[in-house]
Amino acid sequence: MPEKNSMFFPPVLLILDIIGTVLLGLGLAKHFAHIDVIPATLRFENYGPVLIGVGAALMLPIMVHIVNRAKNGAQDRHV
Repeated sequence: MPEKNSMFFPPVLLILDIIGTVLLGLGLAKHFAHIDVIPATLRFENYGPVLIGVGAALMLPIMVHIVNRAKNGAQDRHV
């Protein structure tokens, strides 16, 4: 049986976080360093900020999961 305080992340959240990190990195590279890694056929005007937003949105569920786990752990210790 796993420990109660062990950190376990559902695989779906980890996959979303990895995809979000890649998209965020590509968006930051385009927006700030003007590095085009995306193929020309998939580019559109101002895709850097869009990739940054989508990447951050995909990373949000794991952050919510971590905060909820931390809150529940803090409540359990105070009871």
